[in-house]
Amino acid sequence: MGSLRAVHPLVWAGGALSLGLVLGGIFARPDAKSEAAAFSSEALGTLSSGKTVSLAGCPTAKCLTVVVAPWCGYCRAATPHVLALRDYLDSRGVTTRIVVGMDKTASVKAYALEFGPDTLLDPEGQVSANGVPHFFVTDAAGAVLKEVAGVPAGLDGLGPKDFASFLGLP
Repeated sequence: MGSLRAVHPLVWAGGALSLGLVLGGIFARPDAKSEAAAFSSEALGTLSSGKTVSLAGCPTAKCLTVVVAPWCGYCRAATPHVLALRDYLDSRGVTTRIVVGMDKTASVKAYALEFGPDTLLDPEGQVSANGVPHFFVTDAAGAVLKEVAGVPAGLDGLGPKDFASFLGLP
């Protein structure tokens, strides 16, 4: 009875569940309401003009804000998919804002060129994102409706419509 094999499988399952609940409590993310408050206060400059754009609101009913970093391999691999998604959502009246940050200004600007002149620059990492790439769907008032860290599995097989659906967008 001293071996691990003698322990009933339900005991193992119960232990794993308990550990999951403990770790879930330790690593739990803030609720959407508190995240929305922190997210909505950001104001960032654009690549082309340096004018300040606030993330506090959205010019359309819903916005998608994508946060990426130059050093992130997943971000680099997802770049063509994010660009296709932006075009798809634009044709459906959904604003897409791309934020490049969390690196030296020169690296941020160089990567931002891949997304175009309206890309927002955040070298200081003001936008609170737990990992990159990070996708925030917000309403017109800037409240976070959905938040997704990372890209969906099988991204290369998804078209922009499927990617939008994954994010809960039209």
